[in-house]
Amino acid sequence: MKGKHHKPPWWRLGALWRRLSGRHHEVKPPPVHLNPIVDGYDGVVHLVTDGDFEQGLRERTGRYMVLCGLRINVASMVTPPGRACEPCHVLGGRA
Repeated sequence: MKGKHHKPPWWRLGALWRRLSGRHHEVKPPPVHLNPIVDGYDGVVHLVTDGDFEQGLRERTGRYMVLCGLRINVASMVTPPGRACEPCHVLGGRA
């Protein structure tokens, strides 16, 4: 059907070109930021997400939920870091 509103056959090539050239791309969520914190009991370095870190700050207990599933008491800021928690670092992609 040719008429006033007929689109030429090459009309869809513009969308294909934008998609193939990278101008039309999917939006990816930002990567999760992980913070290292030191366990006050044994000095092991665990990883905590920003959301869990903020939750721990709101509770004002000094306890944080870390990636490996433990709820730890955070050490003092002057405590030197010890060995890394293997499950946290594997789950965080840092192993």
